Amino acid sequence: MDWDAGDEVASHGGSSFDGIRLACDNIDQYNVLANFCRRDMVSEPHYVSPLRARQAAATRQLVITAAAELFAAQGYGRTSLRQIAQSAGVAVETVRVQGRKRSLLAAAVRILSFGRDVDEPVLVAPEADDLRAASNPDEFALAAARLLTGLASRTVGVWRAFVSAAADDPEVDAELAQVQALIRSNLGSAVELLADRGWLRSDIEPDEITVNLWLLVSTENYDKLTGRLDWSVQRYEQWLARALSDLLFR
Repeated sequence: MDWDAGDEVASHGGSSFDGIRLACDNIDQYNVLANFCRRDMVSEPHYVSPLRARQAAATRQLVITAAAELFAAQGYGRTSLRQIAQSAGVAVETVRVQGRKRSLLAAAVRILSFGRDVDEPVLVAPEADDLRAASNPDEFALAAARLLTGLASRTVGVWRAFVSAAADDPEVDAELAQVQALIRSNLGSAVELLADRGWLRSDIEPDEITVNLWLLVSTENYDKLTGRLDWSVQRYEQWLARALSDLLFR
């Protein structure tokens, strides 16, 4: 149920909860989240205990992980909020305050990628240490193939559900477009890094290399090669390392 013109919110401390109202899709979500935060407001205004914040973050990760498993196993359309709640061991209202169902798809990709529900540049993530430490193009290609293969293997099920749902739902498609834009941005940063190091090929414009890279490392390609052609993960990683080297350095 969306916000109606006649919806009235409970008194939770005036304008300090305006941000919560803006973040919620309806009156029920607002009251659940506002009551949740109000329990931890003490003598100092706007204070929420660190313990409660950690508990909320842990609960969110639990919900998103449960959603990811269900999306991968049975698809987006067949997965209900009630099923997610049952799998996570929480109330349905707890699932609802995490955001609309479609937003859980993007959150699931983030959680499965690096275990963190944040949009962060891949090159600054701890998982990219080997990329930053590479001393030559061959080392970079091997490290990139290892990192990207791990990401694809962890997210392939949810990604398949994401793409399938986007084909029928414009709002899910908009969520997918945002995730794809972030991926292209990360790949563009990698191309810039290679150019700064003097390793990037010079016969193709960097923007075109970025687009080609985005197509090459797509999770859909991982799904085709390991799912349709029955390649092992190791064979895929070796192929990707060679393909990356051919695209970026030759």
